[in-house]
Amino acid sequence: MAHEVDPSSCERTPEAIRAALQRRPDWLRAFEQDWLSAAADFDRPALDSVTDRWFPFACACATPGYLDEVEQTVRRMTDGDTEGMLFRDADGHAYDSDNRPIDAGRSG
Repeated sequence: MAHEVDPSSCERTPEAIRAALQRRPDWLRAFEQDWLSAAADFDRPALDSVTDRWFPFACACATPGYLDEVEQTVRRMTDGDTEGMLFRDADGHAYDSDNRPIDAGRSG
């Protein structure tokens, strides 16, 4: 993927996380459920944990173009269109969709 998540694209506050997650209503609902569960117990460490857990998701939503690219890649793969895609195994070795090794300029 060309895009990387920008960790400075969202503030680490519940309000900013909630605003960023508007892009993904399913994630927003889950965040709000987690937040309300922690808030019901007046548990500050639990609230901080919810913020920490959902912050990367908020940054993914707030980074321009990132989720668009992810969604496009998922659609292509779902449709069986893997032309030009690069895959890596657990050791970092690159291969194409037919499982043929390719030289991607990085070794594992």
